[in-house]
Amino acid sequence: MREIHVLIVEDDPMVQEINRRFISKVKDFRVVGMANNGSEALKMVRELKPQLVLLDVFMAKMDGLTVLKEIRSIGANVDVILITADKTVDTIHDAIRYGVIDYIIKPFKFERFKEALLHYQRMREALENKDNFQQQDLDRILHLKDDRIEELPKGLNQTTLDLVVDYLKNNKQFHTSMELSQDVGIARVTARRYLEYLTDKKVVQVELEYGSVGRPVHRYKFIESV
Repeated sequence: MREIHVLIVEDDPMVQEINRRFISKVKDFRVVGMANNGSEALKMVRELKPQLVLLDVFMAKMDGLTVLKEIRSIGANVDVILITADKTVDTIHDAIRYGVIDYIIKPFKFERFKEALLHYQRMREALENKDNFQQQDLDRILHLKDDRIEELPKGLNQTTLDLVVDYLKNNKQFHTSMELSQDVGIARVTARRYLEYLTDKKVVQVELEYGSVGRPVHRYKFIESV
């Protein structure tokens, strides 16, 4: 996957830095610019030509919705995720009408932020690698559907499951539950539960590694052919 260039548009320096640090934790994403207001944002969109803009709504000089409309009016080839404290129906409707690919409400957690980036990455990759789509393929891209995984058992959630699956897809070797927990940022017992679930669904394969003493270590790997 080619590196995805991101422009952060945010007038709060603290939130701007949080977004930058969060992006640095996600593979294949790189911040190429940070704008403090809407006017700067439009200039950077033209000059830097990012693939993705993370856009706040409440800003001085020019609010985020106006920036979004201007981006569309100039025909810039860029995708937009709104990250804002604005929860109003009118704003959400306008954002959808002008083609945002996700809408994250402040305050937000890293898991939700990462989920948005990974979904965008999967969408770009799929659109770049196929000339046409069947309905079920398009449904997976647009609606985060995966027909390998059914309704989740109690105690598991889709966001964490997506993080685990994406990690295994992007790191093709075998992993222990401890390695997964450290890299994804979840508890070891949680990692083991998701790995066992994915093993039951035949999404990952498991092998046993025997040492000189003690119980064997379970190691897990994503099954490419599934």
